[in-house]
This record gives sequence, C-alpha cells and structure tokens, in this order.
Amino acid sequence: MSDSKKTLIEKAKTNSRIESDLSLQKDRFRTLEREERRLRDLKERIAGLKNALSMDADNSFKPVVSRISLRTLNGWWQGIRLRKGRDVGFEKGMGVIFKGGVVGRISEVGRKSSEVQLLTHPNFRIAARFVGDDRPVTFQGNGILPGGKAQGLVMDVPQDLFASREKPLTLTTSSLGANFPEGIPIGKVFGLEGGEDGLFKIGQVTLNEELGSILEVTVLTPASEFQSQ
Repeated sequence: MSDSKKTLIEKAKTNSRIESDLSLQKDRFRTLEREERRLRDLKERIAGLKNALSMDADNSFKPVVSRISLRTLNGWWQGIRLRKGRDVGFEKGMGVIFKGGVVGRISEVGRKSSEVQLLTHPNFRIAARFVGDDRPVTFQGNGILPGGKAQGLVMDVPQDLFASREKPLTLTTSSLGANFPEGIPIGKVFGLEGGEDGLFKIGQVTLNEELGSILEVTVLTPASEFQSQ
C-alpha cells in the first residue's frame, strides 16, 4: 500500500523477468533430462550389442565398421551398398547391424564393395526369439507401412504369448541364426493374431525408425576367420 505506482510497475517488471528466467531454466532442465535419457538408452543398447557379440567363444564375432556408399530411392527399403568388400574379409551371408539393432545381411560381395539385403526386404528371414522366452520364432521382412514406417512379420509364435500397446514384446535375434549372435534387437510387437485353432500366432513387427537414415553399419565377421588369417 505504501509503494508508489512507479515502484509497483518496476517490481512487476522484475517479477516478470524472474518468472521468464525460471521458465527458461525449467525448459533447459527438461531438455537436459531428455538428452540424458537418450544417452543412457544409447549406452545401454551399445553395451547390449557388445555383450551379444562376445557371448561365448563358439559364437563370437569380429565387428567391422563400414560406411554406406549408396542407397537408391527406388530401393530405399530393399538394400544398401557398403564401401568395403572382400578386401576386409566380407562374405555373402554375414550379418549387418547398427546401434539400434539388426540391419540385414550381405547378399553380394565385390573386391571393395558389398550389397546388403535389408531386414525390411520380403526375402529376408531370420530365426528370432522374444525377450524372456527361449522358444524360436521366425522373422520376415514386410516392406513399409504408409508414411514410411519400416515393418516386418513374426511367425510361428506360440499361442500362449500375448502382446499389446501397453505390454509390447521385444523381438531379438536367436542363437539359432548362424549369422547373428543372440540378443541383437529386431523390433517391437504390439499385437498378435491367430492361434484359435491351436496353430501358431503371427504379428507385425515395428522396426527401428533410424533404419531409414543410417550412414554407418557394423558387419559381423566370425572371429575364427580373423584368427585363422
């Protein structure tokens, strides 16, 4: 009551600046929290891939990093070309991964380049398993959904397994797949169909969104091949 009009105006301006600064600080804090979660998730995924690559002596791999040299528009979800080939020991059938999981497998090899069939290709098949369940299932590429979302199909799923938006199932590679160690992420399953007649279920697999923008991959060369050279 004792403050003058001018003093009240100045105090209001000061309070406004303080509130604005607090709001900016809160936004920066939320941004830092999101970045911390992203980096923590990335660290866990990389650690998981490293553990999978060296699970045991009989199923270990020598990872070889390669840049992508070509990805055509008409075959964006079919295949990619790498800048390395037989010159570094690449062979047809070798598995290809990135920090987010499975990319595909080498389909053709040249002296200094290789073609990779992506896991979205309809001809791509691999033995897989769900996290927490040791029974084998089959993954097959299934192109993309409208809007460019990569997808696949999981088949031969035991009928006692269930998936939903609230409780999705995580699909990973199986040790039965000779080109990949066990535990490399493939995608998420948010629903399963079939099984009423006593047969296996089938479901769509949502793949990592980063598959459409990767620039670098890792080729899984069996460590035994490097040791024998």
